[in-house]
Amino acid sequence: MLVRQAKEADLTQMHELWGICFGDSVAFRDWFFQNRFLPSYATVLEQDGKILSCMQAFPYTLQIRGKNVPAAMLAGVSTHPSHRKKGFMGKIFTHEMQLLYQKGIWVAPHTPAVLESYFHFGHYTVADAKYIESDALPFVEEDTSLVWEVSMQDSELLAAALPIYSAFCKQFSGMIVRTKEDFLRKAADYAADGGRCLMTKEGYCFFYLTEDAVDVPEFVALDASAADRMLQQLSALGAGKKLHVKIQPKAHTSLDYLSERVVPKSVMGAVSIVDLLRTFGKDLPIGVEVTDPVITHNNGVFQLNGKPFTKAPAFRISAGHLLQVLVGYRSLEELKDYLVIYDDAAFMQADAAWEKQECYIIDEY
Repeated sequence: MLVRQAKEADLTQMHELWGICFGDSVAFRDWFFQNRFLPSYATVLEQDGKILSCMQAFPYTLQIRGKNVPAAMLAGVSTHPSHRKKGFMGKIFTHEMQLLYQKGIWVAPHTPAVLESYFHFGHYTVADAKYIESDALPFVEEDTSLVWEVSMQDSELLAAALPIYSAFCKQFSGMIVRTKEDFLRKAADYAADGGRCLMTKEGYCFFYLTEDAVDVPEFVALDASAADRMLQQLSALGAGKKLHVKIQPKAHTSLDYLSERVVPKSVMGAVSIVDLLRTFGKDLPIGVEVTDPVITHNNGVFQLNGKPFTKAPAFRISAGHLLQVLVGYRSLEELKDYLVIYDDAAFMQADAAWEKQECYIIDEY
């Protein structure tokens, strides 16, 4: 058994394993491996020349608390069904996190189908999402004067939505900072599976219109009226069908035929806790003992600003839970059940040092 960095020659086997494990269309897989496959950011577990488990990453810049952070989005974390529950995932996860650390990555966000399956690797929830839904959309009037559809082949018109995305991005902790190339690549991702795009002056959305549903994985609106206009147009296009729209947690709609629910959606792992503390930490004479079951260099006692700390720490916390605080998703007080407090007064001072943020992540690949 060999755990190693991927090679270009692994593409075919990894493509096949993705199809076995996830069932995505061949069109999407072809697009993904043409546009997202970076062997130097991927790990495979090989036995007798057969790839049985693998995972991939794609580098991005992530915006956390208004600052840019080097990140890598994880995807394709998979083990062949015939070889599960053998500890393969732990082996490739450890290798991949070390690989990302060597490349200067600080955090690794991803959106797994089952969030809890990554908690024992120290990857915890860092963002929620709201779903605006309907089991059967009513027949509503179409209004193409305020909301219009853009061809997925018209790169210039699609790129016109980038300033809207960038303005939207600044409201949240956890969003990916997209260049024009990033934005158009993401649009091509949606187009690979038949995705379409609606735009208005203050918003846009990418959606899929299937036989029985309207599915909207990316919905960006700078104000409530723009959101409602797009939701109404989606309703007109999908009359009688189900609606499923992913949107930021605090968004609301005034359309009374739509329901809303908020769910935990994205997880993130701390690849370099020292760099994160240096960037988002506080210059307080307080020490924190950090533990990490996967990444050895994250273990240690640090001052809240990331410097080495030789005195007794105020509390002990896992790197993953500390990341939830640094991103802004949770306060230290909310995580008390998951840490050990040695100094109550210093702990309370540390808790007061970090304000919570509104956290949201769009990208899943």
